Amino acid sequence: MVKLLSSLLLALFVFAGCNSQPAPKTSTTPSWILNPNQSGKNGAVGSSMRTYDQRTSTQRKLAITRALDELSLQLGVKVEMSLTKQESYKNGRGSTQMNVGASYKTKSTITAHIEAVHEDKISGELFIWMVVD
Repeated sequence: MVKLLSSLLLALFVFAGCNSQPAPKTSTTPSWILNPNQSGKNGAVGSSMRTYDQRTSTQRKLAITRALDELSLQLGVKVEMSLTKQESYKNGRGSTQMNVGASYKTKSTITAHIEAVHEDKISGELFIWMVVD
């Protein structure tokens, strides 16, 4: 009788230990990242990893530029963009300056707004969803 009870008790502990797995994590990635044209909205997503200067503002500008480029491709607008990076060193100290310029050569204009922003906490990648007004 003691052997039967101890065997049952041991079996309960083994099965209980196998069953106590953590619940699977649900994805925190918003659905608009893979489907920017949802809910009847015409949109695009721009993304950017951390930039050379580690500034959030530069990362945000790059993601916005990429989203606008994608919107212009969808709408057939021709965009010309120039990027200039200047570095100078004086007495062992360095400074970096980046100038970004864009010119739109078209008769139509894209008006869009930022619908949502998501930052991946693990990689630091920034996603910006822009929707045409």
